Amino acid sequence: MIKSGSKGRIYSLYEISVILFYASAIAFIPFVLVVTYIFDLDQSLDIDHFILWLLVADAVGLAAGTAGLLVRKDKLKRRVKPAYRGEFVYLMAISAFAVLGFVVFFDYLGGDRAYIANLLVVITVLLVYILIHLGRRFFKFDYMKK
Repeated sequence: MIKSGSKGRIYSLYEISVILFYASAIAFIPFVLVVTYIFDLDQSLDIDHFILWLLVADAVGLAAGTAGLLVRKDKLKRRVKPAYRGEFVYLMAISAFAVLGFVVFFDYLGGDRAYIANLLVVITVLLVYILIHLGRRFFKFDYMKK
């Protein structure tokens, strides 16, 4: 972590990779659920068992990815960029699919469809707040000023 005057810290590629990896791991299950919903795979699958196997696959991927990040930690800590705009755009894209996926997950769990709009608003507001904070602090991308 290099100090750069009054601009704040510049984070290494390792910290950015950790954020992106764990965000991708969180968004994996909602993303797959969106795909199953689009192609009506929920009609031919037992969705409860499918979600259970998705959780297992996500846990295995999480363990393997964490190990991979730890192995490459020293190499990634040496790489620094002044801003991570491309990485932030990726984070916004997976976040958009995650919002849709959480709504599909709510529907699969048997939630009342009358509350989907309320759930969508709450999740979107929370996610936008998190993205603004992450964009300013870690990615050096303040889209509120641009």
